[in-house]
Amino acid sequence: MISNNTAYISRLDHLRFFAAFLVAVYHFHRYLMPDLSLNPILMFIREGETGVSLFMVLSGFILTRIAYGKEIDYKSFVYNRLLRIYPLYLTAVLAIAYSGNRNTDFLSIVQMISPFANAGAVLGSSKFPHIWTIAVEFQFYLTFPFLVAILSKQKPSYLFGLILMAIIIRAMMYINDGTVQDASYSTILGRFDQFIIGMGAALIYANRKAYLSSPIALAGSIGIVYLWFYAFTAWTNGGYYGTNSATSVAWIFSPTLEAIAWSVLMLSYLQQKWKMPSLADRLLSYLGCVSFSMYIWHYPIILLFRKHPEISVSSFWYIDFIAMVFPTILIVSSISYHIIEKPFFSFRTSYIKNKDARQDGLLENVKPAAEMAKQD
Repeated sequence: MISNNTAYISRLDHLRFFAAFLVAVYHFHRYLMPDLSLNPILMFIREGETGVSLFMVLSGFILTRIAYGKEIDYKSFVYNRLLRIYPLYLTAVLAIAYSGNRNTDFLSIVQMISPFANAGAVLGSSKFPHIWTIAVEFQFYLTFPFLVAILSKQKPSYLFGLILMAIIIRAMMYINDGTVQDASYSTILGRFDQFIIGMGAALIYANRKAYLSSPIALAGSIGIVYLWFYAFTAWTNGGYYGTNSATSVAWIFSPTLEAIAWSVLMLSYLQQKWKMPSLADRLLSYLGCVSFSMYIWHYPIILLFRKHPEISVSSFWYIDFIAMVFPTILIVSSISYHIIEKPFFSFRTSYIKNKDARQDGLLENVKPAAEMAKQD
């Protein structure tokens, strides 16, 4: 793939695949084994919806690498975002509209098409209940050019102010309503600081000081993510579906702390100096390229396997997932990527007005265009 706006870092694609994989395993596991215990082995799987948070941290990071210190053409930026997201997203919306004997009303379809699909009544679809995240992503896209322009003129501490403001808003909602779970999990009010933390991570990465480059730092960053989820699961007495989760005060701070944990892991993985075998790197990079299709299609594919349990090959859910479900997701996603997503990439344009990559402090390892990937 070719990008007009940024240089390619294959490990970002590795992380995007990991995020999509976490969400897919989570959805498959939750319907088969809705375990709310503090089982340390199942913790990452049971709370795999955290892959959404990692996606949002990566979005803030990648876009800031491209645009910090640059002048953005707003129309071109939004145009590129539409080309990247909407062909596949609209395909999913049409699948919702025309399935189930067309029992989705017209106004709901209009709402789903808009960038504010998750506003008001909860966006619902039994086959694609997870696509509310696309609306949250796009709401961030609409504000990002202004945020990065302000950040370019302000000190990095401006980001702390944005995070603090998000926490204050959630705290006020909690005090007034006695809960903030839905707002923190499903709306821009909860996810905003995850994008912002990703932006801050891009500034740290730009300093080129490899504080987290040792394998020990990588292991420690994994431990930080694990520690956060153990604390969150204990705090809510079972995670998102825990008995105290809806009314837990943890939701005021959980989006922020979760994003910090993921950003530390992301920075450590990106700063590692060891080289991955070429074949593994290319494979993970490709899986990262198709990760958006994986995210969109994994849920209806999981539903198909749930509807036909007779095709199970094992009594162990994880063997079924590895042997049947994930390969099916990968095949469908690969076809979807090449047929629905990729053809629209040729219509993209540069949204950076001053394009000299050598003047961009956040770009490094700039390669010829033919070797650059679409990570924006």
